Amino acid sequence: MRFLPWLVVASAVAYAQPSVPIAPDELRYMLLERVVIADAQRNWGAGPITVKHVPSERDTRLWMTREIDPRRVPAAVRAWQNRKLVAGSDSPPCNTEVTELRLLAVTETESELGFWSGAIDPLPARGAVLATWNASHVWLVGELSNDCPGKIWLRAADRKLPATAAASVVSGPLRERVLDAFRALPAYRAVQNRAHGARPWDASDYGPYPVLRFDLPGLHLVAHLATGHVGRSDAWLLAVWEVSDAAQPELALRRVATTAALPRVPFSLDLAIDLRGDGRVLFIYETRDSRGALYELGDQLVDVAALRLATK
Repeated sequence: MRFLPWLVVASAVAYAQPSVPIAPDELRYMLLERVVIADAQRNWGAGPITVKHVPSERDTRLWMTREIDPRRVPAAVRAWQNRKLVAGSDSPPCNTEVTELRLLAVTETESELGFWSGAIDPLPARGAVLATWNASHVWLVGELSNDCPGKIWLRAADRKLPATAAASVVSGPLRERVLDAFRALPAYRAVQNRAHGARPWDASDYGPYPVLRFDLPGLHLVAHLATGHVGRSDAWLLAVWEVSDAAQPELALRRVATTAALPRVPFSLDLAIDLRGDGRVLFIYETRDSRGALYELGDQLVDVAALRLATK
């Protein structure tokens, strides 16, 4: 597992309130090769606590699992037992099924790292172990019949597969047009005014952030995301345009999202999902924020605590 000290690349879905809320069986996400069903109450658990990942100097997070007490878990989420799912990313889907429900807790423990060394067997739920569990973020998760490595999202198998598109980098005249349009946005100028400097607030030693393109069936989007440090805080701005297929493509602004719209500072966009085939697009984005639960996905680390299910 590749770990990036001080800079953790993570993943989430861009947030904006959808017109129709997304149902749980429409879209769920993966964590430690399990489906995350819902946030859980810590007292839904019963029996001993099993340590799945011991903290180290490279990764100080502690991952624990515990059996559920069915009497304490609401029937609506217990119904995920034996549910057939399909898992996907921008590659062919993977069919799987929920074989068992359990609780998964993740935290950065304040105990000495060596305290957890050798914790392979289940530990009694008392003392420091129980206190650590009660200080953790806990999810109800489903064990899967197939691991489906590299997949990001899941949905009920009886639902139609959504269209997805991975990001490609735009170059040439279209890139320059997008950058000019981006820096002409009132939202961009508002941040620039706060920066109190002649240098663009989103400038870096490596040049502008890339302009990205997402080609979905019947829908072509270009997006530009920029981040920078303004005053004592981070600022970011995302703009998305629909682009025509003409030789001289026309740009039609679809959305502008600013710092207040997301709980974490985004870093780049990875994947677009047309969940319902209606052109309302979800974006999966990366963030520099290292908080939350980490899951190795290729050479990326996914911060599921930042996931928000919503539309562009």
